[in-house]
Amino acid sequence: MKIFNPRHFLRHIAPTVLQDFVQSHPLGAHLSVDWTLSEAKLANALIDAVENLQAQLLEDIALTTAEKVTLEENLFRWNEDLRRAHITGTDAGAREFALALAQDGAAQEHLNGMDPREQALWMLAHHEQVFRDIELRLAFRAKTHGRSWKPSRILPDLVPHLDQDSLEAFKRDVATLYQKSGGGIGSHIEVSRYGTDGSIQFTLYVEGPITAIAQFRKHDFKRIATRVALENALVYHPKSGVVETVVKGGAKNHAAVLTLFAKHLAKTDLKPEAITPSRFKLSVLNDGLLAPKEDWSTQGIQKVRLRRAKFTPADQRSSAIQIEASPEANREDAICVARDKLKVAHSFDSEFEMDRATLMVYTRDQESSREGHFSFDVYASGSTTIKNLSHRNQQLAQCVMRSLGIVESSGAAA
Repeated sequence: MKIFNPRHFLRHIAPTVLQDFVQSHPLGAHLSVDWTLSEAKLANALIDAVENLQAQLLEDIALTTAEKVTLEENLFRWNEDLRRAHITGTDAGAREFALALAQDGAAQEHLNGMDPREQALWMLAHHEQVFRDIELRLAFRAKTHGRSWKPSRILPDLVPHLDQDSLEAFKRDVATLYQKSGGGIGSHIEVSRYGTDGSIQFTLYVEGPITAIAQFRKHDFKRIATRVALENALVYHPKSGVVETVVKGGAKNHAAVLTLFAKHLAKTDLKPEAITPSRFKLSVLNDGLLAPKEDWSTQGIQKVRLRRAKFTPADQRSSAIQIEASPEANREDAICVARDKLKVAHSFDSEFEMDRATLMVYTRDQESSREGHFSFDVYASGSTTIKNLSHRNQQLAQCVMRSLGIVESSGAAA
């Protein structure tokens, strides 16, 4: 479930994991829950207890100001921690937990057999810093290949200086990049290391310009002025010398952040070389017959269709055209529709180049024979939406890309 709902989320947590998390959480001291209740009733009883505390915060006049402040902070942290566990409690998060604790046999034993959501709660309770590092890593990976992401190549085997003075100078100078737009007054930096690949991530939060936000507070509608934190990040891979940046403010700020990284943390002159992603061969889809180079039925794939296609004129003097076909498996695909609508009488790819394609994959589970389908977008520029799929479907999408010849057999689509 992508939408966070505390009551729904807690229904997926085993009673032992839930009790352990509550007892380790600051709000646990305020909660009174009957842990002997059945698993079906326990989650609702816990949420009811939390809601009773929220009502007490508003209605109990016997609470002192200090008690109200403490209770309000603990309630906020409770909801925020559940939301963080919901976001991180995925298959991708579970894989990161396993890698991070590969040398900790006791922790691995605890995680064994847990649902990813349960693993996230347990990690948050017992390995909070590891959880935070993985949380930041997943947040960065979600932004890769997006508008704010840029990879570059610098020197390998650099050892960044992580002393307090160097980090303070780095974040201070990054913050100054946003002062012209009314931000950059305050800043914060977090450093995360990942032993699995040796990379190191610098996450920077910069105080943004004043923004008006409409919200409800204690059931009253209010409009408040605040400064939203602008999130930037830099990940350096010592083995390859690749550095990735997610920076707000365009190419100029990307270059400035790399310059400041070289000045304050690498302590050496660097000449970053932009890494341009390889373009995908969407021309292989132009014949409309999506026949694989290998047998993909063993992967549970029944059929692949071109659901949508966007064509850009080769001469760039006219408008792009987007064609959409029916989602039904046995209907004609987007190429057939395009040939009919555009009335092309000669070589199709001589006038139009496919700029974007939506591939629909029809699957059948080999054990249960259950049928399903999913889709993803592929851009000729070298990016896809595969990362938005489940882990299993990501593997199938990669298989489709290789089998159709969109990417080389040894390559991987981002």
